[in-house]
Amino acid sequence: MSNVIIETNKLTKTFGKKNVVDNVDLKVRQGEIYGFLGPNGAGKTTTIRMLLGLARPTKGSIHIFGKDIQQEKYSILKKVGSLVEYPSYYGHLNAYENLEAVRILLDAPKSKIDEVLSIVRLTKEAKRPVRGFSLGMKQRLGIATALLGNPELLILDEPTNGLDPSGIIEIRELIKSMPKEHGITIIISSHLLSEIDQMATQVGIISQGQMIFQDSLSKLRERSKSKIKLTVNRAESAWKTLLSHGYTTELMQKNLFINNDSDDQIAKIIKLLVQNDFSIYRAEEEKKSLEEIFLDLIGLEGGL
Repeated sequence: MSNVIIETNKLTKTFGKKNVVDNVDLKVRQGEIYGFLGPNGAGKTTTIRMLLGLARPTKGSIHIFGKDIQQEKYSILKKVGSLVEYPSYYGHLNAYENLEAVRILLDAPKSKIDEVLSIVRLTKEAKRPVRGFSLGMKQRLGIATALLGNPELLILDEPTNGLDPSGIIEIRELIKSMPKEHGITIIISSHLLSEIDQMATQVGIISQGQMIFQDSLSKLRERSKSKIKLTVNRAESAWKTLLSHGYTTELMQKNLFINNDSDDQIAKIIKLLVQNDFSIYRAEEEKKSLEEIFLDLIGLEGGL
C-alpha cells in the first residue's frame, strides 16, 4: 500500500462561532493526484492554508510525511511546493529572472531554472517580460516557481480558475504528467467536478466545512444507481399496469423510469407491457452524471 503523505485528524478551524473547517479527516497517499472538491466557501482554501502552515488549526492535527506540522513545520515545507490563488511575479522581469529571484531565496542550484521551465513548457518564453504573458502562462510560471525547491508534494488551489479552455487544457495536462514523470504527489482543489474528473485518482468532497466523501472516482460513480427509461404509448396506463403488478415505476413527461436492479426484472417488465398491448418505442439506460452525484452530496439541486 502506498505511503500516506498527508493525514489530518479532526482538523478544525473556527472563525467566531462558526467552524469553517469541521473535523476533517484528510488522507493523501504517495503518487496520487488528490482532487479536493467543494463549492466556493466550503472550506477548501482554509484547509489548504492550514496544510501549508499559513493558518493555525483551532483543533485537530496535521501530519505531512509522517511529521506533525506544528512541531516540524520548516523541515516539512522544504519538501512542499504550492500555488495558492494567483501567482505573484515581477511584471517587468522575464520568466527566467522571476525564477532566479526565488531560486536565490531557496538556495536551489542554478540548473533548476532551466529544468522547471522545461517541465511547464516555458523554455521558449523564458526571456519575455512576464507582464505580456497570458493568464495560463502566468499560472504555469507559478507552478514552475513551486517546483524550484524540488518538492515531493505540490499543493494547488484552484489552478485553472479564470483560464480559457486552452489554458485549462495546458494546466490539466501538466498536472497529470507530474506524478509519473517527476514522482510528485499532488493535491488540487477545485469547485469544478468536470476538471477533477479528468485529473484526479482520488477525490475528497467538502461541504460546509465537513468532509462528506473521500475515495476513488470509481467509488463515487458507484453511488449512481442507473434507471431504465421506457418510451411507450399510453404511458399513464402502462404505469398503472406496472404498479398493479407490484413494480415500482416513476412516470415523468410521458416516460417510465424503472430502477435497474437486474436485467431479468427489466425483461419481465417489457414482456408484461407487450402482453398488455403497449408499444415500446425505446428502452435506454440513464445514469446520473458525476456532476449530479456531486450536487446530491452537497445538497444542491442547481449549479454551483
